[in-house]
Amino acid sequence: MENDSVRSIGESTVVDIWLEGKLRGISVSREAIEAFLALPRDRAEAMSEENRREFVRTHMTLVAAAAKSRLKSLDPGADSVHLEAGHLGSGQPASGGDRRQGDRRKGERRKLNLPVPNDRRKGGDRRKT
Repeated sequence: MENDSVRSIGESTVVDIWLEGKLRGISVSREAIEAFLALPRDRAEAMSEENRREFVRTHMTLVAAAAKSRLKSLDPGADSVHLEAGHLGSGQPASGGDRRQGDRRKGERRKLNLPVPNDRRKGGDRRKT
């Protein structure tokens, strides 16, 4: 993606992308980015235009999905979509989160009394008789 395709205009960050068969201008408000990142007030105020452009670049899939959702609820033929706070969702993981949080082996492994196969490298039968 070209550097100038994501740009800041006032309090919004704008990107032109091909979406649903048409080139559309997607405008992401500062509030939408701050709400998604759940920033405290002091960090939100310190967020620069460059930070907001970088957010849109690195979260393009999220922005496109939110824009598609807005298009369905608004006019599917619109040339532009404006995303406000709440349209991007929250940056918190969905309920359930990472399913691999703990040790998957809760206890000792079961040990079966199976015969030990022949070990051809050592030239003998290791089975106990």
